[in-house]
Amino acid sequence: MKAAVLLTLLLCSCRTAKSVVAAVEMKPSTFLSHAKELKEVRKRSPFLGNWWNPDKKVAAAVEQARKIYIAPVLHSYARPMEGFIPKLEYGSSRRDRNLPAMAKYMRKKFIQVFRGAKAPRFTVVDAPEPDALVLELSLLEWVPNTYTGFLVREVVDWVTFDGVAMVTMKGTRGIIAIEGRLIEPKSKQPWFEFADKEIGKTVLIMPIQEFFPTGQAHFAITEWAKQLEELLRTKSDVKVKDSFPVVLWNY
Repeated sequence: MKAAVLLTLLLCSCRTAKSVVAAVEMKPSTFLSHAKELKEVRKRSPFLGNWWNPDKKVAAAVEQARKIYIAPVLHSYARPMEGFIPKLEYGSSRRDRNLPAMAKYMRKKFIQVFRGAKAPRFTVVDAPEPDALVLELSLLEWVPNTYTGFLVREVVDWVTFDGVAMVTMKGTRGIIAIEGRLIEPKSKQPWFEFADKEIGKTVLIMPIQEFFPTGQAHFAITEWAKQLEELLRTKSDVKVKDSFPVVLWNY
């Protein structure tokens, strides 16, 4: 039966698969200047929301840039934690206390990925420079993994069939949402704004990330960093793929 569920997802478009399995409806905050103008552009970007500045002068300036400064990640826009099980097991206060640490991890991971790229376009600088693009990120949502949520999904699959919890028990999974914008240094205008939201993936082998409250968030952050680095490095006709909601391994 699990094979049938996976086959159905494979026959869906990437957007449909992400919508059905990941339960994602991206609602950006006022952190983004063009939040209401974000659109899904699957021909190019893996993110749910994207906005590119139509000003050709800004685009030309960005094209010439070879440095990037990744600013400290904001968490002041983070929304209250949702979900009965995460609130009961992990607690909203505990989550809020750990937001700064998650924001620091996000910045560290983005810097690590950009610096470690095999064919990097940018040199990551430690402080803003006149000719360096500025990447600003905001941690918008975070619901930690819980043991209770994992056990509930396992029980549901056991009494029904494999794959039911993947679609119906979305509120028991870890969730994280991000917003970001790339600022052209001379004009101080944003060239690219994006937003995305990820829910814990279904893992077919050993779901190691489920055993850590931060597991799903760390996995998603790493994917976002790799996707953005590829998006900014490659030409406009290159499609940056999103990962599938069902994976063999995720840690």
